[in-house]
Amino acid sequence: MSSSAQDCDKEMLPQTPGIWKEGWKSSAGVIGVTAADLANEKKIVAQLRAMIKSKYTPMGLEALEGGGYGRSYPNDQANRYQYNIYILHFFCEGNVIKTATKTTTTFQIIANDFIAEIYDTIGPNADFSGYGFHHMADMPVEKDGYWYFKETDVNLGMFMTGKSSTWLITYQGKLPFAYVSKHSFLVKQKRYLLKGSAESLASLKETLKNNEEEKARKEVEYKNDPKKLEYYLRMDYQDIKERHEKSIIDNEKNFKNALDKIETQLKLPAEELNQPSIIKQDPNDYLSYLFTTDDDPFGRVLIQPNPGYFDKTLPRSSPQFFSVTIKGDHKFIITANAMVEVMKAVDFDVLKNMLGE
Repeated sequence: MSSSAQDCDKEMLPQTPGIWKEGWKSSAGVIGVTAADLANEKKIVAQLRAMIKSKYTPMGLEALEGGGYGRSYPNDQANRYQYNIYILHFFCEGNVIKTATKTTTTFQIIANDFIAEIYDTIGPNADFSGYGFHHMADMPVEKDGYWYFKETDVNLGMFMTGKSSTWLITYQGKLPFAYVSKHSFLVKQKRYLLKGSAESLASLKETLKNNEEEKARKEVEYKNDPKKLEYYLRMDYQDIKERHEKSIIDNEKNFKNALDKIETQLKLPAEELNQPSIIKQDPNDYLSYLFTTDDDPFGRVLIQPNPGYFDKTLPRSSPQFFSVTIKGDHKFIITANAMVEVMKAVDFDVLKNMLGE
């Protein structure tokens, strides 16, 4: 903890002038990022820093700020990098003002990335119990030329909850990801279920085969001890045999039921099948999902890459969209004030004009 020798008044801390502090910097390169791209990324981060620092004055806290630069991935359409602020609030220890060294309140402007995966797809060999696509909690709403995700409750750890809000600044009217249609989801789920059914059946049959082989070994081992053999057959062999034979029947029934539901849904009108997939687990069938609406707290919005969004003629360091996220403790006055004031410093028009630099 850092400290100050001045008198500390807990009630006056929110009005106590804060400080800016630059975080750790690295002079080394970033894996896969060219020197020219890294220089441009640092220039963009410097512009983001200047925008925020010109309008935001920390009060009752230390604003630990800096840039972060990710490695370059072949499947990504652009490099990911960001400007961060960690809100470290002041507190009184006796008569001394001290600064917390940990925080749950953070602010980020990220270039070419946000809360969900948008560059990679989920492979065809994924577990049949999954969605088959990447997903997020809510759809963004377009407002005043940018996209806003509704405020959500978040777990901050240590039995604390807070609030989180995210905005996307994109090319006009476009999103850097695509929604997955109901038809695409159903077709992939059908493929997963067929794969899962075959794998489950093979596993059950393998267990029955191993059980028969174990029985043959025990018959040799207990050939002179009929009581032990009878006990094994009754308590072990027969139990495994009956349970797994029943499971084979149930497996076929359960998967057939789930597949029949998909076949029925695939016959829906094309207009409905072309709508975005917002799904949740069917509480009455572990193999099935239900389509729902965006206001359902249990719903997940399925998304996939949208390579057509990106201008491939631009350097990988060019910001082609920004995500802005503020997250933290909205109940504590110092951090709550900071969350409001930092967002006032964000100029969405400036960010939109930076796209493609």
